[in-house]
Amino acid sequence: MKKLAILIVAAMAANAGAAGFRQANQGAAANGMGNAFTAVANDASAVWYNPAAMTDLEGTNISLGSVFVAPQTEHKQGTTIDKPESKVHPLPHFYATRRLNQKWAIGVGVNPPYGLSTEWDKTGSLTREVATESALKAVYTNLNGAYRVNENLSVSLGASFVYLDATMNKKIEAAGDNIEQTLEGDGTSGGWNLAAMYKWNKWNFAANYRSPVKVGIDGKINLPTVALAGLLPPANNQTGRTTITLPDTLQIGTAYRPNDSWIFSAEADYTNWTTYRRLIIDYQRDNGTWTQTIDYKNWRSVWAFRVGGEHKFNENWKLRAGAYYDLSPVSNSYFETRNPDANRLAFSVGAGWTRGNWTVDASYLYLKFMERTINDSLNDNGSLTTGTELNGTYSSIARLPAISVGYKF
Repeated sequence: MKKLAILIVAAMAANAGAAGFRQANQGAAANGMGNAFTAVANDASAVWYNPAAMTDLEGTNISLGSVFVAPQTEHKQGTTIDKPESKVHPLPHFYATRRLNQKWAIGVGVNPPYGLSTEWDKTGSLTREVATESALKAVYTNLNGAYRVNENLSVSLGASFVYLDATMNKKIEAAGDNIEQTLEGDGTSGGWNLAAMYKWNKWNFAANYRSPVKVGIDGKINLPTVALAGLLPPANNQTGRTTITLPDTLQIGTAYRPNDSWIFSAEADYTNWTTYRRLIIDYQRDNGTWTQTIDYKNWRSVWAFRVGGEHKFNENWKLRAGAYYDLSPVSNSYFETRNPDANRLAFSVGAGWTRGNWTVDASYLYLKFMERTINDSLNDNGSLTTGTELNGTYSSIARLPAISVGYKF
């Protein structure tokens, strides 16, 4: 167990990937096609993007790599500009598939579909009393079996073991206090998934559904208040717990292959963020009493729309490109700097090189967040004495290079 910041799991670190804190970028080839990959899924990352497609992968396929997320965010309020610390966040992935016979295939994958971090200045940031350091890591280990029903249709069923770990800190500078509250925690749970791939003439039609995952979190809270002790008895390294439900997702896609050299794909990607309406945290204080906090989030379900293409230049090289538009689940009233989210637009390019049994895929995705001006956040002016200026104009970008190395035998 780490500590109880998991309580902020859904409010932190959503600088790239899909809206909210979901990270849709889980393979270099898919990243190069704007993640419009559900109806393509022609490498070992099919374990994640569409396990039903594993029946089309011959022999044993292994893929190892990472997407690297480099976000930049700016908060402007009047003449003051705040920027969180810029870091590069790796999203490593591993996939392996095995076709057992003409009907059956199995696969395993390990990847982090939720995560990243933000770190605002502890002394000078206008929003330091809302958030300083936030970090989240959700790792899925996914096992799948796929069955070819006939020459057109394949289906799959899978299960996931999920480990979730997070950190959430903020400053308290009221009534003489100038300390940092820390919360950390972790937990495990499980989920399931269903997928299908249907081929007709030159078309593929595909769907991939992943269930919600309810994670119980145990950890610790450190709230060493002094001047406010009469109102808020301190909690020094005390027990805390909460429950977080990661959202269910659905991808529906189609791909068109006019000839052996070209693939064009499009899909709609749904994330059910209504699982994150409120956050209830129970923790024990130093005097032995328990208290409860309720933090309302009221996120809404959203869609992302993706398109991509791949051109087989020759026997060794493939070129890729893609784009997507992704909607934010966070309303202006519930906006907060743990997740400075906004609608976003992405463009990507990529290439794949094959020689013998080896494949190397590389890609680059540029993500532009739409500039967002907040005037009515419920978190603004939340401090008792210093004032929290969360309102203002936010602008962000992220760069996502990716590389995957595959081997087939």
